[in-house]
Amino acid sequence: MPIRVLAPEVVARIAAGEVVERPASAVKELIENALDAGARRIAVEIRGGGLELVRVSDDGCGIPAEELELAFARHATSKLSGPADLQRIVTLGFRGEALPSIAAVADVEMASRPAGAEVGTWLRLEGGRPVARGQRGMAPGTVVTVWRLFARHPARRKFLRSPASEGGLIAQVVSHYALAYPEVRFQLLADGRSVLATPGSGDLRDAVAAVYGAQVAAALLPLCWRQEGAEVAGLVSPPHLARASRAYQSFFVNRRWVQNRRLSFALAEAYQGLLPSGRHPLAVVDIRLPPEAVDVNVHPAKSEVRFQDEHAVLSALARGVRAALLEGSPVPRSPAAAPPAPPPSETPPPRALWEPPTTAPARSPTPRRALPLLRVVGQVASLYIVAEGPDGMYLIDQHAAHERVLYEEVLARRQRSEPVSQGLLAPVPVELSPAQEALLREARESLEVNGFRLEPFGQRGYLLRAVPALLGKEEPTAALLAVLDRMAQDSPPEGVDRVAAAVACHAAVRAGKALSPEEMRELVRRLEEAQVPHTCPHGRPTMLQLSAEELARGFGRR
Repeated sequence: MPIRVLAPEVVARIAAGEVVERPASAVKELIENALDAGARRIAVEIRGGGLELVRVSDDGCGIPAEELELAFARHATSKLSGPADLQRIVTLGFRGEALPSIAAVADVEMASRPAGAEVGTWLRLEGGRPVARGQRGMAPGTVVTVWRLFARHPARRKFLRSPASEGGLIAQVVSHYALAYPEVRFQLLADGRSVLATPGSGDLRDAVAAVYGAQVAAALLPLCWRQEGAEVAGLVSPPHLARASRAYQSFFVNRRWVQNRRLSFALAEAYQGLLPSGRHPLAVVDIRLPPEAVDVNVHPAKSEVRFQDEHAVLSALARGVRAALLEGSPVPRSPAAAPPAPPPSETPPPRALWEPPTTAPARSPTPRRALPLLRVVGQVASLYIVAEGPDGMYLIDQHAAHERVLYEEVLARRQRSEPVSQGLLAPVPVELSPAQEALLREARESLEVNGFRLEPFGQRGYLLRAVPALLGKEEPTAALLAVLDRMAQDSPPEGVDRVAAAVACHAAVRAGKALSPEEMRELVRRLEEAQVPHTCPHGRPTMLQLSAEELARGFGRR
């Protein structure tokens, strides 16, 4: 096959695929442009999860009328003037790829008015080509409207999530930048409904209150640390406010939102010994470095960075967070003091493992077993149950096994039309983040089928009136948030059985919990009776088996 030079429109589509993966990518690029323009107010409006419409309005410096077409030319930018500028990038955008990439996969209209102009000028593009232009009255600033994103690319649309899920991802993007720029007023409207509004007061705690709620914001600990040219500032949670996923961690480098696993690991290192397994701190952290000490030109979406001295950055983060924790919630001085009890969401009710279901299912006189009868031998690392069977040894993951047992119990109760809820004595108000609220709206019916009873209460609030019976005496708010976190990790997150799996995962005994011999025997007995005992509802194995022959070979007896 001969080598050919690709047509410009093909090149544009390939480049667009790297920059604009989904509606949230387009929103991110447009917000960054607005911030680089010095905006103090940014409004984001979406319809249909951003697939029908995305509109980003700002009050920034605006674009002169004669430069509107140039703004959509690839690699045209006002933020760099020469190669030397690449060593000291101080803006969020710099490649000149965002607008042409969006225009390559959608219909776009840009209207802009610089402060000194009497009227604004608008330009409309279809398929990346200008089709109309005119003038209109408007406030100083820029408005970019995107229609029919990926409409001409059905293959790309096929891999997107539901509109509600895509809207939740957009809410995450807007939330991150609202936390990075607390002095900017952000507003997010989804299908005409206000999802997020920040005051733009300049106080990070006010921005956190708008995103996560006033109670969370008030409880966070201030972070301020300087070390080896790195300045670390922000807010971090005390151990009791830990969450079930890392989705509540926002890292910024020179106010650029980045995704970096090493930063997450350094944060976790600071909490070592303070959090149980599977819990993660909430954090909003901005790391300030000299521009030449960080390379932001390593990823098409500019979501990753490379540090000149990564060790120094990670050390500053870990030490700074540890200092904030020690100052905000000192460790008891008495060596004999007992460690703090885990939060209610981590403590299963007494005898939760061996208490039988309220109504036991009718059993066949000769049940078909997927597992042989097992004899419990002991426990390893407060995580694995060691059992002996007629064909060798079994190592059973206690969390995965209990998750499978509880999941099948939920399904059985539903099949028998038995109640799966336990009502609360008084309704509990719950305030959600924009992303959580989008997920709950999408999966509310599935949540209620599995035992949650909710009713809207305020902008992003709900009254929680009942929780799944499996959750026992756990704190209702923590239980709901943990289930939402577990659902957010699944793809797709919606579906009645997926919600049941999330509930079972949260209610199951945790890794690291020592079990009594009676608890282990009862858990193994219930696993023996499961329909699908070998995997948890998420597909992870519940056990490993070593046959007698494998053991003999391992010890050189065969």
